[in-house]
Amino acid sequence: MQFYTDSLTEYKRLKTREVKTGDLLLGNFHPVRVQTMTTTDTMDTIATVEQSIRCIEAGAELVRITAP
Repeated sequence: MQFYTDSLTEYKRLKTREVKTGDLLLGNFHPVRVQTMTTTDTMDTIATVEQSIRCIEAGAELVRITAP
């Protein structure tokens, strides 16, 4: 039987492309980042900023916001 990995009990990270977002480095062998996305109506700026602050206080390192 062939597996996609050498071991079922140990992991080995693959080298990936490194991306810099502000001062935060993502990918390659950097730590896995905790990230989330807002669920507020982005036209409601105050609610979106408040939710972003709560996410950061809860430990998110990256908060994604989309706008129409």
